[in-house]
Amino acid sequence: MAESGFVVFYHKQTPKSLLRPYDNAEKISADKLKREMLLGRQEQSILFILPNAKLASAAALCKETGCKNVSVLIPDNGFRTEEPIRIDVSKPRLNYMETEISRRCNLNCRGCCDFIQLAGDEPPFYDPDAFIQDLSQLKTKFWGVEKIRLMGGEPLLIKEIDAYAEQTRRIFPDADIRIVTNGLLIPTLSSETLAKLKKLGVSFDISNYPPTRHKRKEIAGTLRHAGVSYDFGPPIRCFLKNISEQPAEDPKPSFDNCLFTHCHMMNQGGILTPCSFAYCIRRFNRRFGADYTEADCIDLYQTDKDGWQIMEWLSNPHLFCCSCTAGMVPIRWRDGVHRDDAVKEDWIIPKNICTDHVIPFVQHMLIPAAKSLRAFIQRNKN
Repeated sequence: MAESGFVVFYHKQTPKSLLRPYDNAEKISADKLKREMLLGRQEQSILFILPNAKLASAAALCKETGCKNVSVLIPDNGFRTEEPIRIDVSKPRLNYMETEISRRCNLNCRGCCDFIQLAGDEPPFYDPDAFIQDLSQLKTKFWGVEKIRLMGGEPLLIKEIDAYAEQTRRIFPDADIRIVTNGLLIPTLSSETLAKLKKLGVSFDISNYPPTRHKRKEIAGTLRHAGVSYDFGPPIRCFLKNISEQPAEDPKPSFDNCLFTHCHMMNQGGILTPCSFAYCIRRFNRRFGADYTEADCIDLYQTDKDGWQIMEWLSNPHLFCCSCTAGMVPIRWRDGVHRDDAVKEDWIIPKNICTDHVIPFVQHMLIPAAKSLRAFIQRNKN
């Protein structure tokens, strides 16, 4: 690949081993890639060796400047390969996607953000064949996804968790793939499963609930011994409820003040929602006879929107935002709250001066810190 029509744009922290095969190519340090650097390169083969978070903008610049023969190598997505990944710059790259592969959990947390104890008779797991088909359909809209989180419920209740991870890596080789878990079942994973997850570059995001803290050493020891990357989140003593007792008329204040505008979710059947609340609220509606909107979704098989239009849709306020408050209220974490034990108040915020004005103001002040913390965790995987 080291020929005259080949150019490599690389980040200053790129390992030398990744650059060595391209000694005869034109190499350009591109910590801040600019449009001018791509002008006149339409006939060249371009390789980006850049951090994961910079690839969406790099690909968009290629589309803008007419560069089509584009590949990437990603030093920091957990999946090391020396073979470049060819990308289709006519499509955008989605920044984030989570998917609920398990609708069962070994905990029953009061105020669960996905209303998982209200799932009732829903199929316990994402059908494996449907999972592959839906990911493949997502690929028709986006050339890649920066981060994919396999979630639940508790995803480790699926015995073939490595098969889901393997298909995710096959379809989206560029992604930073995380399994989101309470960690309690990690010590029970077989050495074969852990070895496969390591090879696939899949890491664990571990929700640090009180039962998890009691097993933290065992969990961390298991993963360190297997060489699998992981993050422990901060200790969870409270959940944050954010469903309004009375929906607002204007969705914009809640959207602008939201900490989860990036948390797009894909569900079985190729149903894409702007956040998990917009999809999972149907469980609350069924359990309590409520009528919060369930209309904020795109069927990836039926929509005539392309990836750029979907990105625009995701980036703007949604009808469901009227059902969220502009500020979240803590509720003390407690396990053992099953379907029949759950009450509306586990999720609903009453309307008053404090919840309408004081809490939203405080949350607005905390948004920059929350984004910085998210970026820090991204950069410092164990």
